[in-house]
Amino acid sequence: MLMISGENMKKHLTVKQKHRYTNEKNLMFEGHVNLVKKGSSLCMEYVEKDGVASVNIVADDEGLRIERKGEVISNLHFQMNEKTCGSVLSEFGTIDLEIYTYKYIRKDNIIALEYDILSGGEVTDGYRILWILKEDQA
Repeated sequence: MLMISGENMKKHLTVKQKHRYTNEKNLMFEGHVNLVKKGSSLCMEYVEKDGVASVNIVADDEGLRIERKGEVISNLHFQMNEKTCGSVLSEFGTIDLEIYTYKYIRKDNIIALEYDILSGGEVTDGYRILWILKEDQA
C-alpha cells in the first residue's frame, strides 16, 4: 500500500537484535506501531517489551536515527559506510559514541542495520537490528 506524505498507518512490527560478535539474540519488540510518512522519511515510535524504554525511529534515504528514552537515554545516528557520533546519557553522565555503519537497508517492509561501536578507534561492540513490518491484521 502506498503511503501519502503525513499519512498514519498501523502495522505489526517485530524488532530483532543480534550481537555481531557473540551472536546473542534479543527480541526487542513485537506488536502494533503507528507509522508516519513525512516526505522521504518513515517515522515510528514504540515501547520496548520491558515496558521501560520508548523508542523513536526516523528512517530516510540517507540514514537512520534512533532516540531511546528509558533508564538510559540514547541518541544514535547511522549512515551507510560512515562514522557517525551518538550519545548515551545515564546516571553516570553522558558518554559520546563513535559508530560505524556497515549496512543500512530500508525497503517497504524491512529496515536492516548493522554497525559497530568504537572507542579510541577500536571496536567495543557491534549489533545487527532488523525492523520487520507486516500489515496489521487487527
